[in-house]
Amino acid sequence: MKVEFINPFVSAAFMVLEKVGKTKVSKGELSLASSPIAGMDVNTIIGVTGDILGQVIYSMTTDTAQKLASVMLMGLPISDFDEIAKSAISELGNIITGNAATELGNNGYCCNITPPSLFMGKEVKVSIKDLQILVIPVKTDLGNISIYVALREADK
Repeated sequence: MKVEFINPFVSAAFMVLEKVGKTKVSKGELSLASSPIAGMDVNTIIGVTGDILGQVIYSMTTDTAQKLASVMLMGLPISDFDEIAKSAISELGNIITGNAATELGNNGYCCNITPPSLFMGKEVKVSIKDLQILVIPVKTDLGNISIYVALREADK
């Protein structure tokens, strides 16, 4: 996987989480993962199509998701991870991926993103076939998020 595919997701995650999540953000050590990915409690999956193909997964605990959703919803208390909280977390992944896709476009890679899918539960496993998976650990004051990026350049 090309590094120019990763950097847009790092910069988009930082910008969006700082702005929308109103939190300090830092990045942990990048690593490789193998399929299937053992996600945390809440996982937003977004596909990427066009010049670049693959998936991006945003994985976090329920506690982190509730805190982020509460901030995104102007401080609305989230005691139960209900439909509005699920929608907020799905939209968070959508915003980050959309910003990354825009940056990729500015770098000459025309791509689109699919609507987000949210998967929840203990010990969720997500399989990504035939793609290298890079893990971007993101630390915030509201909790940690693992961003799994599995992308490749489309055949021309």
